[in-house]
Amino acid sequence: MNAANRTVLGVGSIVLMGLFLFPCWFETNGQYVKQLGHHYLFSKPAGVPVECYLVGCITAPASYFHVVLDRKDMFATLSNVAIVLGVLLLLFKTGADGTSRSIRDPMTRWAFSGLVTLVLPISVTPTVLLGMYGVSVPKIFFSGEDNSLVGSLAFPVVFFVYAGVVYLITTVLAWIMARKKDGLDSVR
Repeated sequence: MNAANRTVLGVGSIVLMGLFLFPCWFETNGQYVKQLGHHYLFSKPAGVPVECYLVGCITAPASYFHVVLDRKDMFATLSNVAIVLGVLLLLFKTGADGTSRSIRDPMTRWAFSGLVTLVLPISVTPTVLLGMYGVSVPKIFFSGEDNSLVGSLAFPVVFFVYAGVVYLITTVLAWIMARKKDGLDSVR
């Protein structure tokens, strides 16, 4: 395993553990769902009262709701990150000739940026990653809702903006690493 793979695996493992240990919790009574945010997996958060829920604008007490963990969304989020992590490991794997791709190569940097973009969040509570949104775009497009076209066209726009920002950041980091390496080589 080369240095790039170790870095990808280390950062990816930290992200996976964070998403697993701090999932998004909800409170519900069957019809109404309210997000409570990210909390520790083994410590269910307390429910909160909901203003103006009942007829006549009466506050519904926290005891009226059940606090739940949406395992389906949690699994989708973890799967998205795990798949992108696997593809990143393949991107930077050591070839048969003993060489591996470098982030300094523009094409590798574009591939890296696109993959990293798929695990960036669109919303934090609940965690909706861009890759999860991209998978749901066909369903949004064919749903027949009034905003289905806007929802479908938003994905490529958001994707390319995020990917461009990630590409610029990795370009600056690659430039800094090259300068640092050149400085160390000139000292030796």
